[in-house]
Amino acid sequence: MNPFAVEKSDRIDSIGESELIERIRSWLGHVSPDSPRGIGDDCSVLPIFPFENQLLVTADPVIYHKHFDDSLKPEQVASKLLKRNASDIAAMGGYPRSATLSLALPSRLSISWLQRFYKGLALEAKHLDTEISGGDISSTDDFIGAFLTLIGVANKRVLERRKATLNSKIYVTGDLGGSILGKHHNFEPRLAEGQWLSTQSTVLACMDLSDGIGKDCPALLEPGLGVLLQADDIPISAAALRLSEQSRRPALEHAINDGEDYELLFALAPSTDHEALQTAWRQVFETPLSLIGVVVEKKPGDPTLSFSETDAFIGFTGYEHFRSTQ
Repeated sequence: MNPFAVEKSDRIDSIGESELIERIRSWLGHVSPDSPRGIGDDCSVLPIFPFENQLLVTADPVIYHKHFDDSLKPEQVASKLLKRNASDIAAMGGYPRSATLSLALPSRLSISWLQRFYKGLALEAKHLDTEISGGDISSTDDFIGAFLTLIGVANKRVLERRKATLNSKIYVTGDLGGSILGKHHNFEPRLAEGQWLSTQSTVLACMDLSDGIGKDCPALLEPGLGVLLQADDIPISAAALRLSEQSRRPALEHAINDGEDYELLFALAPSTDHEALQTAWRQVFETPLSLIGVVVEKKPGDPTLSFSETDAFIGFTGYEHFRSTQ
């Protein structure tokens, strides 16, 4: 059977990434368990009986002409591959331990390029205290893809999505937007921060920001809830300000929708002593921490995300694979 669609309605870009994931979940049926063991979180969680620790499993690729191009050194490509997977581990409060790498390579690929890629991977793995324990190689015509599966460990408690309750406060680490100017290649996964958050009982939900607040934030919430964001409190990066001058779009829009920030977005329980938590955070980390919104009731017809300021822009989009208008 030819895998390519004839009818436009049969193309996956007619439904988009989010709907595609829901259909995959349906197609798999009972063999796909509920999150966090199955589809729906930053990692799959596998209990290690009889121990209290749990395994975290995530998989992300880098694709030539999609995630990297000729402007990047091979070492940078490898570093990004491992770090973007490690960011998923960070979001669930774990630390990386072992990875496998599968490569799809054309026969004319440069040996020297591949050597530098693996040297860069080894350097990043050493930095993250992670082993590269195996993988696979297959040949292609012109396609270049590197597919990494990363296994991590969480000590007792795992941070999940979809647990933020009414009146929870929404926080984010670092600053946001303009990642296309370099941060999407040169970032540090928030592993220590995620592990610290997993020890705080008032942290209800957490995820990493890969597709932008505009798309990712709703995934923190229990059903029937929304988030009222404070536009003035969104930490806009210097890169977003520079990009705004080029694009003629508001820097806030870049901060909300650009994606590939690889920061942690999390929700704190309404009972949290925020001053005490922020003080404790500053004693451990230099990473900025910003309170950006509150979880509110979402009435029928209301948007999931909105701004408290009536004059704040914006369409909340974020990045979605297979969006036909992109």
